[in-house]
Amino acid sequence: MSLCMPGQVEPIGGLAAKLSCRRPQALFATAILCLASSWYFAAVIAPAGLGLSAPSVQQGLFPEWFGCREILHRRDPYRPEATRQIELVVFGRAPTASAAPLNQHRFAYPVFFVFLFVPIALAPFAVAQFTAFFVGVFLTAISMPLWLPGPQFSNLDKLTFTLFALASYPILLALQLRQPTLIIVSLLAAVYFCVQSRRLITAGMLAALCASKPQLAIAVLLPLSVWCVCAWRARKAFLLSLGATLSVLLIAAEFAVPGWFAEWLATLAAYAHYAGGSPLLADLLQGHCILPATALLVGAAVWVSFKFQDSDLLFAISFSTAAFALIFPFQLYNAVLLFPAVLWLIANSKIVMAHGQLLTLLYSCTWIVLGAGWASATALSLSNLLVPGSGLMFWQVPFAAAYLYPYTVAACLGACAVSKGLPAPRLKAR
Repeated sequence: MSLCMPGQVEPIGGLAAKLSCRRPQALFATAILCLASSWYFAAVIAPAGLGLSAPSVQQGLFPEWFGCREILHRRDPYRPEATRQIELVVFGRAPTASAAPLNQHRFAYPVFFVFLFVPIALAPFAVAQFTAFFVGVFLTAISMPLWLPGPQFSNLDKLTFTLFALASYPILLALQLRQPTLIIVSLLAAVYFCVQSRRLITAGMLAALCASKPQLAIAVLLPLSVWCVCAWRARKAFLLSLGATLSVLLIAAEFAVPGWFAEWLATLAAYAHYAGGSPLLADLLQGHCILPATALLVGAAVWVSFKFQDSDLLFAISFSTAAFALIFPFQLYNAVLLFPAVLWLIANSKIVMAHGQLLTLLYSCTWIVLGAGWASATALSLSNLLVPGSGLMFWQVPFAAAYLYPYTVAACLGACAVSKGLPAPRLKAR
């Protein structure tokens, strides 16, 4: 099946979608243009606009690389001396007392993260950053189709989706920082694929490794856990495998660095203050009623997971990722986990737009905001090539689009969840 089914009415919205229905090659060419333009924007325009706040490999990769090497030498990666060594490399000097609370760079992962990162940690840093970049590109490219198993989309469609994903600024930022987020999200895609193909023991083992970044993993593992509990006898292998593998990882981590767990929890508490991003939910509510709103969103994620665990597991995961994107402190590169929601919206466009004007409006808003990121990066890049420096006039637009997208996708999926007849029943995952 190509991007648009016969007779489908404006699944993506607008003239561009109509053209892509008739000519998938045109959308593929557009994806290549967006990819080239977005990479130029990320490499040239965004660093100039951000100035001293521009992303660097040292900021994104060195804390993980150094922390894992400390663990391999059976040293505590959370101790103050290790943090000071990291900050000396990141800043070129020790940060001042006034700046330290805002700009700390600690190793903030559980000790068992080393089992996932050890091939990169063993290499010299110059080799590690090169390797991490290409591993991130490769894993992102192969993981996108895992969210859409089966013959629903053609290979050209899946390749086009992947190119658009690699053209999005959150993924480009994650690549610039060599962020392990890309590894975790790719593993989560593999977990979903294994669940759909009934490899539940493998899915549980991979899910345990994803706990290396719990703020990402919970958004996918919550719906999968509900799915497992709802048919425990047939699906219990998933949670049992997850629990057993996680227990082995925790025990091995304790042997490597005794007493690490309490120090990691203390590091997580500090991370919430120095990481710099506030939750999108807090921004939306201006700091009021955060706890009740958070409880409401978590409850909604559980309810949606229960309601749709049998009919559309990908929808349950998509809603959960959108909900937790509002709850946790916002980091632009973590928006990568919203791409399953994007793929679900593409796959169910006809059904969504057939359920009234409100859903059509919300659906269109998601694509307007997402498309604004690609379109603005392309326009700014072309402008900057023709008139050097002109791309800095509106360089914040792709950032604004990435910031607004979690709101729009959460609103659209929330409306889908309460709409009668949505999502459409699918083949059950057993």
